[in-house]
Amino acid sequence: MEMAQFERMVARLEATSQERPWLYMAQVIGLVLLGFVIVLALAGLAGLVLLAAVGGLIWMVVAGPAAVWLLVAKLGKLVILAIIPVWMLVKHSFKALLIRLPAPQGRELTPQDAPPLFKALDGMRQHMRGPRFHHVLLVDDVNAAVVQRPAFGLMGFPRNYLLLGLPLLEAMSPNEAMAVVAHEYGHLSGAHGRFGAFIYRLRLTWSTVQLHLGAWQGHLGKLPSRLVAWYVPYFNAYTFVLARRQEYQADAAAAELVGIPAAQSALKRSNVAMACHSAFMDKTIDTVRLQALPPSDLAVRWAQEVAAERVTDLRWLSDALDRQPKPLDTHPTLRQRLRALGMPDEALGHSPGSLEGPSAAEVWLGPQLTQLREAQQVAWRESVQEGWSEQHQSWLERRKALADLRALESRSSDQELEMLRLTLNLDPESDHREGLAAFNAAHPEHALGQFLEGVARLDQKDDSGLAHLERAIALDAEATKGASEKAWRYLLGRDSVAAEAWAQRWRDRDDWEQERARQVDNLNDQEPLLAPTLSPDARAQATTLMARHTQGVKRAWLVRRQIAMDPSFETYVIVLELTAWASLRSKGPEIVQALAKEEWPFATHLCLLKSFPGYKAKLDVVGDVLLR
Repeated sequence: MEMAQFERMVARLEATSQERPWLYMAQVIGLVLLGFVIVLALAGLAGLVLLAAVGGLIWMVVAGPAAVWLLVAKLGKLVILAIIPVWMLVKHSFKALLIRLPAPQGRELTPQDAPPLFKALDGMRQHMRGPRFHHVLLVDDVNAAVVQRPAFGLMGFPRNYLLLGLPLLEAMSPNEAMAVVAHEYGHLSGAHGRFGAFIYRLRLTWSTVQLHLGAWQGHLGKLPSRLVAWYVPYFNAYTFVLARRQEYQADAAAAELVGIPAAQSALKRSNVAMACHSAFMDKTIDTVRLQALPPSDLAVRWAQEVAAERVTDLRWLSDALDRQPKPLDTHPTLRQRLRALGMPDEALGHSPGSLEGPSAAEVWLGPQLTQLREAQQVAWRESVQEGWSEQHQSWLERRKALADLRALESRSSDQELEMLRLTLNLDPESDHREGLAAFNAAHPEHALGQFLEGVARLDQKDDSGLAHLERAIALDAEATKGASEKAWRYLLGRDSVAAEAWAQRWRDRDDWEQERARQVDNLNDQEPLLAPTLSPDARAQATTLMARHTQGVKRAWLVRRQIAMDPSFETYVIVLELTAWASLRSKGPEIVQALAKEEWPFATHLCLLKSFPGYKAKLDVVGDVLLR
């Protein structure tokens, strides 16, 4: 389903749910039943085929040698041709039903590890009358979540996982953290009714299954895959209205448990903590410039950041309150959620204040907190070690490149600009306006030079940098998003109207680029094709690569695609015509995958001619034959 179609359907269903709620609920129930029909159909189809196979074996045993002779001598070829698809059908049907969904990952906590935590969870469960948690995991996110994982694929017996982010617990009081957990638990406990909780669990299950469609391979595996790919978007669209409503109901359930003030404070502090932690991580990762190894005390540093009351910064709260609702976001905005909990508009911008008393991490995890922090920061350090070393080496190489450029007696314009770019990159705190201005005076048509001078001037609070960003966009439209973001950040807090204008330019360009990317990513045999415009070296390399994969390929053409959104965008498609024997054995996907692993010297798609027959007439006119 296309995104625009999904949005239109959601808008229509929201109107229906308000005007005729009985009709909307009937449609949702019907779609739920259809989902179970799909599951039962897959199970029934596999079962019937398996039953037929078992019946055949029993008949052979009862009929004796005559039956075996009949099958081998008279029906041998037919039986052989039938056995393979029957086996594949059984295999893929059961695989679709019993696909193992991955379990959430984290450090498992037990009542022995954290008695106060489990006492609090037991109290919540008794109050809210919901199911128990089978696993409680400590993770490194600034979040808390409840995940259900069916024990047998799509079948029942769900296992309930509670994921608690240690960085979040460090930043919240026990009551605030319990409000966050109770919100998530409310979806399972039936805070929005048994039917609502049932729908919430179904949304989680179907969405998770949709993420693992790739496990259903082969031609017969396409049947369950296509059914799920068709069904899930419709199910999500029809239950979207319920999902958004359930977020308010879950907030109300949390407020009932911990009180309205704690629930309101939890919403504010969780949003502030997420933004603050993101900035903290950016600052931490920025030390890769100078440090060869990642810090070994990340979790302790974050706890110190919280203790220094940096998680009460009103900037983060203001940003969260200003966030606009998105059409496809099931979660209402912070402003909408606080208003629903009865907070007056004049109190929305008030800080959640400093933590009074110990954090949820200190209370719930007790003596184990030090050990858990250590385990989490060791795991983080190990996970980023390789990438960190590569990034640090990259910074060392940039410093060397800068030193080499400075050592040259004379430099080309490109070398001069590269030297300025590296200087700005390696020493962002200094004022580089003079050097960049001199370069642009000598080379006024250089888009990157204009962009860098614009950034350097804005860094020095110089409004004239905006004109240079405009000039960079005029010279190269690909600079639009980068320039718009720099301008927006500079103007934010100075001129909200101008900032929004730049933000709109970013959004417009992003929409354009996304549509271009969509057209590039999706082949259409009705699109215009052009003769290739490759260099001789690239053409020769493509021929060499194609020559490695001649088995099963009758002919191969190379053509340039014309992208409607951006005709100047250079991208190609290699169209393959298979031999009759390769087609009969369905070798097409295997051949395409083998070719896709090669390092092509240009951006290209690979496809089979039989899948895109509309290309045939154009290939004869503009196609460059790579293999005949």
